[in-house]
Amino acid sequence: MTSGGDSGTDGSVGRAARRDPRVITALAFAAFGLLYMVVNAASMIDQRQALGRPIAAWQAWVLEGTSFVAWLSLLPLVLMLAPRLAVVPIWQMVVGHVGGCLAVSIAHTALMLMLRSAAFGLAGLDYAPSEPWADRLLFELRKDVITYLSIIAVFLIARRLVAVPATPRPTDTGSALLELREGSRTVMLRPDEIDWVSAAGNYVEVHGGFGTMLTRRTMAELETELGPHGFVRVHRSRLVRRAAIASTETSQSGDFAMTLRSGVIVQGSRRFRQNLRSKDRCLE
Repeated sequence: MTSGGDSGTDGSVGRAARRDPRVITALAFAAFGLLYMVVNAASMIDQRQALGRPIAAWQAWVLEGTSFVAWLSLLPLVLMLAPRLAVVPIWQMVVGHVGGCLAVSIAHTALMLMLRSAAFGLAGLDYAPSEPWADRLLFELRKDVITYLSIIAVFLIARRLVAVPATPRPTDTGSALLELREGSRTVMLRPDEIDWVSAAGNYVEVHGGFGTMLTRRTMAELETELGPHGFVRVHRSRLVRRAAIASTETSQSGDFAMTLRSGVIVQGSRRFRQNLRSKDRCLE
């Protein structure tokens, strides 16, 4: 067992990850981006040869590869922004994405040029774009807008494809249901379908076998609603369903790590250890 993070490595965790639209988007971007890079680099070599202005193969690969690597580096930021803007009013979503696209494009251009300068420098050459910075930024922005919108589109499509059905599985008529809103969707979940909950700024992430849902609720609200169903606060920003815990491991500092039955590892704070004490014997 490890205690270095909030995620495990077994099949259940893998299945949950595959249902996360952020993971799906990242994998799709990496696959198509790599293909796009290879095609562009090969085309550049052929076109320059045909025009009588040949380019060294390594230079073509550096020019295309640095753009791809820069985008991969910025992809986590885009995927952190995407789910948060998916659950806000449309005007906030538009403003947020316009600002996000501009910021990402500037960062992409700067990082790409730094990588190119470093690569050419290692070969004993200077890399200095001939056009002014403003023209270069505008040139890259035209392409980056398409890339940014493509990432957001794939995320939204993936989010819809892996969405939890709004109609819950058949259950007893007396069973409690938790109503969660994610964007325009309202999802009804049984408390025993949820394994743990974590704070995410002004939102909370609800985790379970269905994957992860981002909803605009507070930890206090969910603690009140889920408390009667066996959920306890184990950290200032985390709730866990006690029945989902398979074992706990306590560090010398008093903080502890809980391995859930799904294989996910959730970190707990010593300040909240007493919330598990009545169950400690069966959890240790």
